Amino acid sequence: MKAPASGTEKNVFYPEIPEKRLSNGLRVLVVRDDRFPRLSVKLVLSVGRVCNPDDNLALVSLAVELIKSGTRTRSACDISDLMDQWAIQYASEVLMEHGCISMTFLEDHLEPALELLSDIVRNPSFPERELEKLTVRWKSHLIAQRSQPNFLATERAFKTLYPAHPYSKVSMTPEDLERATAESVLNTYRCHCVPANAYFLFAGPIDLEEATGLAERFLGAWEGQEAPSIDYPQPAQIARRLVCLVHRPHSVQSQILLGSRTLPKAHPDAIALKVANQVLGGSASARLFLNLREQKGYTYGAYSGLKSYRHDGLFLAEASVKTEVTLESIEEMLKELEHMRKQLPEEEELSRSKSELIGSFIRQMESPASVAALEVNRRLYQLPEGFYRNFIPTVRGVKKEMVREMARRFFDPERVVVTVVADRARVENELQNLGELRVYDLHGNRI
Repeated sequence: MKAPASGTEKNVFYPEIPEKRLSNGLRVLVVRDDRFPRLSVKLVLSVGRVCNPDDNLALVSLAVELIKSGTRTRSACDISDLMDQWAIQYASEVLMEHGCISMTFLEDHLEPALELLSDIVRNPSFPERELEKLTVRWKSHLIAQRSQPNFLATERAFKTLYPAHPYSKVSMTPEDLERATAESVLNTYRCHCVPANAYFLFAGPIDLEEATGLAERFLGAWEGQEAPSIDYPQPAQIARRLVCLVHRPHSVQSQILLGSRTLPKAHPDAIALKVANQVLGGSASARLFLNLREQKGYTYGAYSGLKSYRHDGLFLAEASVKTEVTLESIEEMLKELEHMRKQLPEEEELSRSKSELIGSFIRQMESPASVAALEVNRRLYQLPEGFYRNFIPTVRGVKKEMVREMARRFFDPERVVVTVVADRARVENELQNLGELRVYDLHGNRI
């Protein structure tokens, strides 16, 4: 019995999302949805890991995490009790170029939730005792993190592709935590977490007028000067293949990560590059997976992905393989890069890759809160106003020749950083045949 032919996705409705700006610079956005008596609010701050000073990569994350740990009139326990009382779901996050604080609650709890958020944002006290407790917890996490091969590979790739650059600030160290003081965390917060660089999103049964009034009432008195700008030097391009080996004693597998620099998020060719990456390694139906897992049996999975920022971007292809096939696996991955550059994709794999990207995009629009997150992403990265309204037609319009052109520009196997996390004694000799070899310990020190 023949399977039915797949349909073609119609373009999705992407709503108009109004904005008003308060006198202190805070931008208020609303995605209205009256179906449920539940609201989500998100305060998006233009402060990310790039804002950390070079001598302490923990300060921004500490500042965003600790603002809920006490204010001038409330202790951490008081805040926690109120969140339980009003059934507030609270979360915070710091990414490369921005951070956010979010709350979800019932419509009836809107005003008390906003009052609590206002107190947290405007009056954080950063208690020394809470900093000490957080430092102990995070140190344990960092020790565990440094034992993970995928983290070690990612850290080394970023530091190699972005030497002495804000994008190299992947993670803090235990020493950063030890150097942090309540005063340094407070100063970081006051310097970077300011209303002029922030967005305040409402998603749920509320209109712009009401949301603006509430924002003015609870956050209109929030003060802060324009945050200092970040200097983004232009990193040198990789002139020839470079191999970075992170020595992980007694490791029984090899973590492989191929990386190269690509395009910033708002570049006109970014969607064509997304399609090219999807063909190469964006899913279990893509070339890397079919080669290294299905044909060779070297790994449980091999994928590639893109990380895009305001000023640049990365292509990363990864696989965790048996140590004895480390060299063969890298060679197969390099071959797939070369095939992408030489051959046009098959019609079937191009169509499937487009459908996968479109399906992923549609899933991101399942709730008002997720639509609001897309819109803030668009504004933060200065994407065109119609970017998401035109996303599906733009993906559908990517041609085979465009995919090959993206591969020729960004998937060059001779100008890629190959990072391997493995036991040095088992792989070093064979890796020397791939290109210039640099060896590091688990803490990033050159051996």
